[in-house]
Amino acid sequence: MPLCLPSHVDCGEPGVILNGNVTFLSFSKKQYLSVIEYHCNEPYYTFPGQKKVTFTCASDGKWKDSNNNDILPLCVPVCGRPTVTTSVHRRIIGGQWAAPGSIPWQVFLTVQYGRGGAAVIGSRWILTAAHGLNAVLPEHVRMIMSFQIYVGHNNILKMLESPPFQVESLHVHPLYNNPKDRNFNHDIALIKLKQHITFNTNIMPLCLPSRDHQLVSGFGMTETKFPTNLKFVRVPLVKDDVCRKSIEKLTNETSEDFKFTENMFCAGFPEGGRDSCSGDGGGAFALENNNQFWAAGIVSWGVDCGEAGKYGVYTRVAQYSGWINDIMEGKCKINNFELQ
Repeated sequence: MPLCLPSHVDCGEPGVILNGNVTFLSFSKKQYLSVIEYHCNEPYYTFPGQKKVTFTCASDGKWKDSNNNDILPLCVPVCGRPTVTTSVHRRIIGGQWAAPGSIPWQVFLTVQYGRGGAAVIGSRWILTAAHGLNAVLPEHVRMIMSFQIYVGHNNILKMLESPPFQVESLHVHPLYNNPKDRNFNHDIALIKLKQHITFNTNIMPLCLPSRDHQLVSGFGMTETKFPTNLKFVRVPLVKDDVCRKSIEKLTNETSEDFKFTENMFCAGFPEGGRDSCSGDGGGAFALENNNQFWAAGIVSWGVDCGEAGKYGVYTRVAQYSGWINDIMEGKCKINNFELQ
């Protein structure tokens, strides 16, 4: 039997989704029973659990999905999956030059009298170390911030050609207290940006957090000078007792009371030669699992760089998962610095 369709139904132009687009799958376009398909800008964005979502023009004049829902789908960023691999093809200390797009979460952070690192973990969120934020602010928030955030390139000079991202708020962990630079416990902070980052080959977020493969990235010191291009180095995790003994030895030699806590871990080689260093502080220690990278640590502290018997010390990000989520979801208001 022929099917009579309501000719007066017109669902109009489909809604636009951020970081995605829509295509028509039927001939009748905007009329009753027309079908459209939404898909995200891959490989940088995706629908959770599916690649595409179809909507049909319903009899009430609305585009609706298979669950009779007219709410537009949301494209979420893909984290920890660079589209370029970090292949070892050229000769941080003892590291290799990073290929463009191979460490797309890397942030170049300029601070008063220096530089630091950080990692993109969301479209408006940056993960870094507390110690790098101008001796942990106010006065009033260091004259509304004497640091700037750059992303999207492996070459610092190229990066500086674009305007920095503007900061909306700073979130330093409330238990961080390090007046003598000897106690880096809770060395973690979050930066919220005013505008969203649009992800592409050169800018992608790092996942939160996991464990496995070792990779440190940074714009830090190479032997005795800062490089212009991003370098990376693979260093192994060190057992806590080995790290603790190395710090106890250092404390005895220097009469300084260095602190090593359960919120930290060490990485490096006993013979030295490869390490993160000055200028890398706040950068991510990324671990790989099933071809996906996670922020396992934050470059925090150490004494000297790449010396035998001494290791780099990193903030253990997994210890702060709850705090990070609370800050990003707006549940935690302690120690926030809003900027105008």
